[in-house]
Amino acid sequence: MTVEINKTLVRRLFEEVYNQRNYAVADELIAANYISHSGSDTEVFGPEGIKKTAALQHAAFPDLQTTIEDLIAEGDKVVVRGTDRGTFRGGFMNYAPTGRSFTITWIDIFRIENGKLVEAWLEIDTDKFRQEIGLSAPR
Repeated sequence: MTVEINKTLVRRLFEEVYNQRNYAVADELIAANYISHSGSDTEVFGPEGIKKTAALQHAAFPDLQTTIEDLIAEGDKVVVRGTDRGTFRGGFMNYAPTGRSFTITWIDIFRIENGKLVEAWLEIDTDKFRQEIGLSAPR
């Protein structure tokens, strides 16, 4: 696979699965053995994990939109620097919605194998995110 094809795979994940909410596309892009290491308490496995995670995020943040700021690729890896914007309008991780909006930047590194995403490492400032949406303690 070329780096341009790899970049297209990652771009489709954010544009089609997250922004357009076309969860079925995850079956085309994500390998069955996919794992995302987020540094939080949850790890995402396979295409079903991506679909579930995206649906949960959209339920909590119905206006969620992702913007890809940078997309850099070399070999079997693609690095994304992105920005998410949304409003906390639904329950999320045992927290009641606050109605507060947020803008958060993050970096995700994806590894591609045989034309599918197989692994990812997400770096995000969860403390800043929680502060922006007004979380102090679980309900």
